[in-house]
Amino acid sequence: MKEIIILGSTGSVGTQTLEVIDNLNNWKVKVLTGYANTELLEKQIKKYRPEYAVVVDKNKAAELKKIITGKTTILAGENALIDAASENADLVLNAVVGAAGLKPSIAAVKAGNDLALANKESLVIGGNILTKAAKQNNINLLPVDSEHNAIFQLLKNHQKDLKEIILTASGGPFFSFTHEQLKNVSVKDALNHPNWEMGNKITIDSASLMNKGLEVIEAHWLFDISYDQIKVLIHPQSIVHSMIRLTDGTILAEMGAADMRTPIQYCLTYPDRQKVMTGDLQLEEIALFDFHKPDTEKFPALDYAYTAGRAGGTFPAVLNASNEVAVNYFLQAKIPFLALNRVTASVLDLHENNSDPNLDEIIAADRWARKTAMEVIDKWF
Repeated sequence: MKEIIILGSTGSVGTQTLEVIDNLNNWKVKVLTGYANTELLEKQIKKYRPEYAVVVDKNKAAELKKIITGKTTILAGENALIDAASENADLVLNAVVGAAGLKPSIAAVKAGNDLALANKESLVIGGNILTKAAKQNNINLLPVDSEHNAIFQLLKNHQKDLKEIILTASGGPFFSFTHEQLKNVSVKDALNHPNWEMGNKITIDSASLMNKGLEVIEAHWLFDISYDQIKVLIHPQSIVHSMIRLTDGTILAEMGAADMRTPIQYCLTYPDRQKVMTGDLQLEEIALFDFHKPDTEKFPALDYAYTAGRAGGTFPAVLNASNEVAVNYFLQAKIPFLALNRVTASVLDLHENNSDPNLDEIIAADRWARKTAMEVIDKWF
């Protein structure tokens, strides 16, 4: 049996990882963590009986401690999350939402654990630090995102012949909307993703194309490739998860059903493969493949991400943090959808870049950006 630590087990990727584990039958769950959903975490603890469970919300952790009577130790707080990632295991799967995932990612790598990364923000805001630590500790950094998982598979034996990578994006629910229509979209509209079942934050980012922008920065660090070699295409069917173009013009594509359990399972069985729960993709049932250039006038978040990524330093952290704040306000229906871009652009304009930050300086830039984003929103709304 192999041991796994799942950070963010109550979220979309976390719950699907446990489904995959049920199907594989060769993994023991050592640690489960969640933010505040103790009702679901309680059920997971009773089923998987981990050694430790972490609840970041300390009040919720206290409530859970009163309920759990088995051998699982309940821990609380952000530091406990970092400590959990440092436990010895065959694999740490980080599905924490947002910038909060960076420190646990670094802790997991420094502890010598292979890291399956669903928390793209770890690389967006701390890519230089995390990739260096991964190399120094000789660990496998396995991308869970379907696009990066696809590129990871396609690059085998083709790294030296690579011309560019092509990240596909579904386009989200508003792909065909006009700018006028975008002015009036609701939270419910934005959460109605046509293809993928994901958490609220990433679903909103998909609707604005910010998610794809963050994935561009993630790809830069994962595959050690320049931003000029990273292209994005809208592919509404979400069947081609990403592609690579080789120096002779050949394009290689990875295709599959729009189901996160497939890339999750590949991370858990790497470098081997096993039959998946999702069944085989039937190409004859697919009527059409569409590919389109992104409309960055309607969805400028993608351009913001390229700009922040090329600038480097603390700009990606500021991009991510200001967007996290704006998305949170939008989910509470406190700002309109189009304000997401306005908030991010305003905070980026106000930022003075630190071109070579250490971890503490990245965290400080993150905090500054959150505070500034809230001030911008309060001023406007």
